Amino acid sequence: MEIEVLSFKKSDIDAVYEIQRAAYKPLYEKYHDDSSNPYMESKETVLRKYTREGTAGYLFVLNGAAVGAVRININEQYRSGRVSALCVLPQYQGRGIAQKALLEIERLYPAVEKWSLDTILEEAGNCHLYEKIGYRKTGKTEAINEKMTLVFYEKKKDSRLSRQEA
Repeated sequence: MEIEVLSFKKSDIDAVYEIQRAAYKPLYEKYHDDSSNPYMESKETVLRKYTREGTAGYLFVLNGAAVGAVRININEQYRSGRVSALCVLPQYQGRGIAQKALLEIERLYPAVEKWSLDTILEEAGNCHLYEKIGYRKTGKTEAINEKMTLVFYEKKKDSRLSRQEA
């Protein structure tokens, strides 16, 4: 399976918006997190988030079809990156698309020494994905409602590898 990771362009907004809505709808229906679920965002809000300073957006393409997307925020001063609103169409989930795309995005930013993200603690598949590619729980959690808790993750670049690559 060959996944292309393409930089977001404003002309991609319709595809990204539809992917985000489809991917987050089941989670919204399960957890009813009205204030924080990307399913609730307007197209204008999604576009603003994808185009704000310090943010890069990416589209995941499989066989010519857009099947996923993600925003990342890069802080060059602190050599850190934050993964946000990662989404894959439900019919493509579980195929390794998010895993391959995230690893490719990390390769695009060799100066980033620490990546961070949060996900839903109750979604074991999400936690497994991030842990499988090297993210570790920070110990921080945030209760959103009685059904849902966010868990925070970090992935630090192995300093031994960094020295060998230099």
